Amino acid sequence: MPRFSTGDTALLERRIASHLDDFPNDLICPLQIWYEEFGGYGVPEPADIAAMAEVLERRDDWVCAGVVRYEKFGAQKSYKRVRNDASPGACRRGERIMVQHMFKVGGLYKAPDGKVYKVVLSEVYNLRCFEIVDGHMTGGMVKIRPDSDLAKSLVEVAG
Repeated sequence: MPRFSTGDTALLERRIASHLDDFPNDLICPLQIWYEEFGGYGVPEPADIAAMAEVLERRDDWVCAGVVRYEKFGAQKSYKRVRNDASPGACRRGERIMVQHMFKVGGLYKAPDGKVYKVVLSEVYNLRCFEIVDGHMTGGMVKIRPDSDLAKSLVEVAG
């Protein structure tokens, strides 16, 4: 497999911009871009990570969020999407989402449609859950944004 080169700055900026335009979450790190956008052709060199971070640093719509621990990537310098107040899902001034305090890992939560979800992982900006049917986890993992209407409608149920 050919290895993607981060040496072409113009191409790198275009690829990262294209990836971020379609990216559904508001938190990302260069290593995630490497594996999702560039196909993960081997382990990136420190220069590759630095080149991607430099592109992210220059963008007005993303700001450094410090070091964040990811399930797949470990602790990484990360970037958070900046949204203006008119955009959907925009954080209001001073509002911080503390997912770890909103939902219990291992807890069961019922949605308005009757589905019951078990929270198996609580990340900074996502809940990862499985649907519970007849006492067993079923289907694929479901990601729920904590500021979504679904998350706000979940009610804790006894396990």
